[in-house]
Amino acid sequence: MSYEPLNGSYQQLSNYEPLNGSYQQLSSYEPLNGSYQQLSNYEPLNGSYQQILCKPKTLFLVYIIFIIGLRGFIFTFAYFALDSNINHKYHAKMNLLDLTSNELAEFNKDNTFVIVPLGSVEQHGPHLPLGTKCFLAETIAFEAAKKLKPENINYVIAPVVPFMPCNTSAGFNGCFFTSARTFSDMIYDIGCSFYDQGFRRLFFVNMSISPEAIKAVQIAVDDLNKLNNYIVADPMPLWTFSKNDKLESILKKAGIEASNEIHGDIKETSALLHLDKQLLRSDLAYKLPPCIINKTWEVLKGHFSYKEMGSELGYLGSPAKATPEIGRFYIENAAQGLYSSMMYLHQGNALPELPLQIRMLLKMVDIDEM
Repeated sequence: MSYEPLNGSYQQLSNYEPLNGSYQQLSSYEPLNGSYQQLSNYEPLNGSYQQILCKPKTLFLVYIIFIIGLRGFIFTFAYFALDSNINHKYHAKMNLLDLTSNELAEFNKDNTFVIVPLGSVEQHGPHLPLGTKCFLAETIAFEAAKKLKPENINYVIAPVVPFMPCNTSAGFNGCFFTSARTFSDMIYDIGCSFYDQGFRRLFFVNMSISPEAIKAVQIAVDDLNKLNNYIVADPMPLWTFSKNDKLESILKKAGIEASNEIHGDIKETSALLHLDKQLLRSDLAYKLPPCIINKTWEVLKGHFSYKEMGSELGYLGSPAKATPEIGRFYIENAAQGLYSSMMYLHQGNALPELPLQIRMLLKMVDIDEM
């Protein structure tokens, strides 16, 4: 089984209602051919139901037993029919944390992809949670991994590695991070530990656009690729910064210019709305005015944080126009990009370079100074 984040959330289970009303309404249940009292005309061998039904205590006891039994059935059904389909799919044998050491030893590690989601813990405007990038990276990892099944490739998904550098959110409340060098060294060590365990394919899932975060991962990836017969990559920045005609077309239909959507924007807001609407502060999101900047011009001016670029609330884009449909497409498109990149590398190819302007920007970044 595989984790299905797209159509519900753990929280939704608590809202489960029986099909035809609340538990209390069961007390007004009427049999098909009359009321309970009419049954008193039926005479069994040793007495009548009327004699039994005339005893209030007996009626009350029967009613309580019926309600308890029905509630037990409903909750049992909800647990096995719903919880098993959501929670248990997430905790399948592709989740590293669920494996035993013996189960891990049985993997054909030369034919197993290790997928490690990375995430920042930072503000995404007043309408999105601090863990937005973590949620996105993990979801995209699981969705991409599902596409590997027809390829007969095993995969293991590690827990999200949080606290990426996030200098772009500097000046706003709610940013928790490690230094770029510390984070780079940490994920290098993580990569080495998988190598020592015999794995030879590792892919980071990094949805950050903060330059020092991308550079930190890039340095770790370059060093890990120096190990013998080890293929390691961080494919998502290429997807993020490359032209995406399909995504641009979807946004254009919503009246949105894709290049203006940068952080806490219509894409991220839509994605979380699709994953779990309870994560979105919708009372705020749909009232937020667009925050549009020319990011190229801002970078040329030496502005690298969202606040320096002119964001007063921490987001850049048009979150108020978010829809679940856009969110679903965004996640599926990103998952397809990750899957295609992993397969392309697995087949012995090299990924294209990042766009020139991004490469030039990254050359300016010294992770030991950030």
